Amino acid sequence: MRYRSSRRCKAADRIHDLRFAIYDLCANALLAPHFTRRAVVKRQLTITLEPIDEAALASKRRMSDGMGAVVYFAGVVRAAEENRAIHAIEYEAFQQMAEHQFNLLFSEMEKRWPIESVRLVHRIGMVKVNEPSLWVEVVAPHRGEAFAACQWLIDELKRVVPIWKKPFA
Repeated sequence: MRYRSSRRCKAADRIHDLRFAIYDLCANALLAPHFTRRAVVKRQLTITLEPIDEAALASKRRMSDGMGAVVYFAGVVRAAEENRAIHAIEYEAFQQMAEHQFNLLFSEMEKRWPIESVRLVHRIGMVKVNEPSLWVEVVAPHRGEAFAACQWLIDELKRVVPIWKKPFA
């Protein structure tokens, strides 16, 4: 009997220690939020031949109550490219590699800024002057983070994503 009793005490001590370890972890998570894991960033990527409908995209925005900034950017085809008058640009993409590169960029954004979501639409095919060829939206808790993440994404996509443009005069 004595053996059984001491065994129960050891088991009870372990449970007690485990309960306090869990309590400490929870308390530390509340006091130090940087130790908690962030939610997965919502991502939406569309590479399309269809015109970009900015109003429809804006109407589909979803964000949590803790977010305080939405930054969106529309890149529009200009009437001049390299000091030449044009009427359109034809965009071409290596779609599989472009999607891969965009996802790498989205992952890097997730590490750098506390964003909740990123949505990006890029046109391919013929895009006329004054039509958007790119639309990006970033949702974050604060405007500084949203602006920085959006600008970084645009700069990096121009650098690494295999989408090429050919101006038409």
